[in-house]
Parts: sequence; structure tokens; C-alpha cells
Amino acid sequence: MTHRDNFRSWFADHIRLLSGKESAGFLITIATFPLLERYVKQLTNAEPKSPKFLPGLRKVLPDLDSDDAARTFWTTYRHGLLHNVTMSRETHGLTHDSLKAVEVHASGKVWLHPVLFSERVLSVIENDFATFEGGPKPLPVVYGYVQVPEHPGAPNYYQGTGTLPGQGGKP
Repeated sequence: MTHRDNFRSWFADHIRLLSGKESAGFLITIATFPLLERYVKQLTNAEPKSPKFLPGLRKVLPDLDSDDAARTFWTTYRHGLLHNVTMSRETHGLTHDSLKAVEVHASGKVWLHPVLFSERVLSVIENDFATFEGGPKPLPVVYGYVQVPEHPGAPNYYQGTGTLPGQGGKP
């Protein structure tokens, strides 16, 4: 399998399956943010706190019309959701009513449409997969399938990025 195949089977296909369920908005958003972060870090060769990161974020999400809007969006949604599984109800939220992936209002409110957001991020990555998989932190080599028989009822195979003890470390 290629990295692109893995990206689709591990992430994109599942996120898209959830997209038909409005109640899955938080899960879709939480699953999409690490993909967005990896892509922007690879694109800009910069960490999120670096000034170079925000223009890359704005390239993926052009509705973020300033670095201030991008910073507010990033700190509220990425940090709020991934660190605390919450965000400020007064100023931010998820909506399925917007026509934009991210909507920034003059009042300071920022709304995110989880399906449009995830589709935008997945589309950008799929159209520039070389950036996502390469760069200064390339994706790990996938060694294949290792049988894990001690998990009854679970799939018979685990696709991982290494080998189990005793497997000799060979693909």
C-alpha cells in the first residue's frame, strides 16, 4: 500500500462516511485537525507558534482573512477541541448552516462547518499529497500486516508502522 492509500483508508474514507451525520460534527473536526496541522507544518516548514505557520493555514482556509483571524481560529478550535474537547460557547461553535468552511464575523465570533472544513482539508491534502507525506518529517514506513489473534471479534490484522517483538524488524 502507498501512503496515499493509507491516508484514504485510515482517514479520508472514514471522515467522509461520518459526514452524513450532523451529530458527528465534533468527531469529524477532531479527526481533521491533526491532518490539517501536519499539512500546514509540512507546507511551511514551521511549527504552529511560528509566524510562518499562519499564512500556510490561510492558504488552506482562505476564509481566514487575516493572521489575527487565523490565530484566533487555531487557538480556539485546535487547542480547545484537541486539548479540552470544548471551546468557548460565547464566541465559537460548529454549524451546518454556513456556506463556508470557516466563517469569521466582525464581532469576533468564528463558526466552523465541520463537513465543509473536513472536505476542504482532505481535498487540499489529496491534491498536494507530496507535501503531506514528505518534507522535514516524512510519513513512517508501513511494514504491512501483523496478525493479532488475541483480540476476539476484532479484525484479524493490524496495519502498523513497525513490527511486534519477535518479528525481526523486517517488512
